[in-house]
Amino acid sequence: MNEPIAITGLGLLSPLGVGADETLSALCAGTTGIRPGCRLAPPSGVTPLCGEVPDFRVEDFLTTPKTYLDRNSALLLAATGMALRQAGIAQDSIHPERMGILAGTAWGGQDSMAAFFSDYVKKGARLVKPFLFPHTYFNTAVSFAAIEWTLRGVHQSFASGRLASGHALVEACDLLGDGAADFIVAGGCEALGASLLQTWATLGVLAPATQTEGSRVFDIAHAGFVPGEGSAMLALERVSHARARGARILATLTSCGLSGSPGKVGPAQALATALQEAGVTASQLAGLCVSANGCAEVDRAEAQGLVDLLNGARVPVTAPVAICGDTQGACAALHTALVVLMSRVGALPPIAGLVTPEISGLNYVTRAHEWRTGPVAILTTDPTGSAVALVLERSRD
Repeated sequence: MNEPIAITGLGLLSPLGVGADETLSALCAGTTGIRPGCRLAPPSGVTPLCGEVPDFRVEDFLTTPKTYLDRNSALLLAATGMALRQAGIAQDSIHPERMGILAGTAWGGQDSMAAFFSDYVKKGARLVKPFLFPHTYFNTAVSFAAIEWTLRGVHQSFASGRLASGHALVEACDLLGDGAADFIVAGGCEALGASLLQTWATLGVLAPATQTEGSRVFDIAHAGFVPGEGSAMLALERVSHARARGARILATLTSCGLSGSPGKVGPAQALATALQEAGVTASQLAGLCVSANGCAEVDRAEAQGLVDLLNGARVPVTAPVAICGDTQGACAALHTALVVLMSRVGALPPIAGLVTPEISGLNYVTRAHEWRTGPVAILTTDPTGSAVALVLERSRD
């Protein structure tokens, strides 16, 4: 990046709470958001645990009423409204053509897809509800947000699996750095639904029914992930732009890295690229926030890649999936938001329940850890080993 990108607003709904203050309180108290599901009954044969966002009213964050929103869209709109509100975007303070929105998801509007297809099966093609069909596309939610807040600049949707919100953040930083926009709200969302849980159960990727406590992240006993949902949208602008309009800077993103390489090479390569761009070495990091989720492909790729890259450096490693569940396409944005919150109190959240790590050689955070001087890297990996890395600095404002 030619200039660091300022984070001036956070919109956050997670299994830990609705909004930044509620989520930070849960983090500081050591609370987990993983518990037996209340809104959805789990499929047979898989864990009853999940990370659900607590009840919220999307109307509290909108300026105009909506006739229909599925949960995925509601999560995105609520988080976007929060982020814009905290960023202090006054009416006409930034030209609408210079404001954009970028968001990612792995699965999109599953509720709308299931409802539309159910009508088709039960009633036939002539009697489906036409208004539902546009909601089956995730870019409908992004378009709703663009219309709601008059974001007339660039707006894009990313559906690149577990890396989706990471790709949205990287693209937003590039667009801001190139001067293609002055302000972008970027991130992602993922909603749990009955059809999605059944799909994962059929694929055999969820933790087993015997797992009734915690999430086996990095643990030798890992056998699948605990599902989670959430949304995080970050208000982003160049540091110079934020200072010129008197905005409070919560943190800055100084660099990013991408890798499509398979296995452990991907996470190490993405992180090495981000560190090189930031001008820091691995040993200078105050911490690493990674996306290990209890599935062998992700946990091993990240752990072994970090062991190779860190080369013995005792950098604290934490994994929010242990307390939120795997939020899939929202992971990168949600984890970035959690790191920003924890920077307020100078600590890193622990990896809950980790007793027997499968791969040794890493400084796993198993209890609240002080954030020492230096940046934190956020690493997100998908099951193929492809990865996105971001380097974040605490605010000096």
